[in-house]
Amino acid sequence: MHVDEARSTLRKLRVADAIKPYKTGRLAEDVNPLPRVERSSDPTDDFLLSMSEGGKADYLVTGDKSGLLALGRHKATRIVFAKEFAGLFV
Repeated sequence: MHVDEARSTLRKLRVADAIKPYKTGRLAEDVNPLPRVERSSDPTDDFLLSMSEGGKADYLVTGDKSGLLALGRHKATRIVFAKEFAGLFV
């Protein structure tokens, strides 16, 4: 279900226009087993932190200003706004 949510988000026109897969490399992969994470102020977002940690992601891209963006980083993963991430590839 969470992978489907990521795919759905990547297909949104404003996201697809800003983040071209051929420029970003690996956007998502299956990670199993996921590490247990309880860090976000919104517990439903902890799975994103878990996936980023387990997948050793460089970036976690979000629009969640009051939640995930407020953390700034989780372990080795930088948490950034979509516009900031897209700017890295201009």
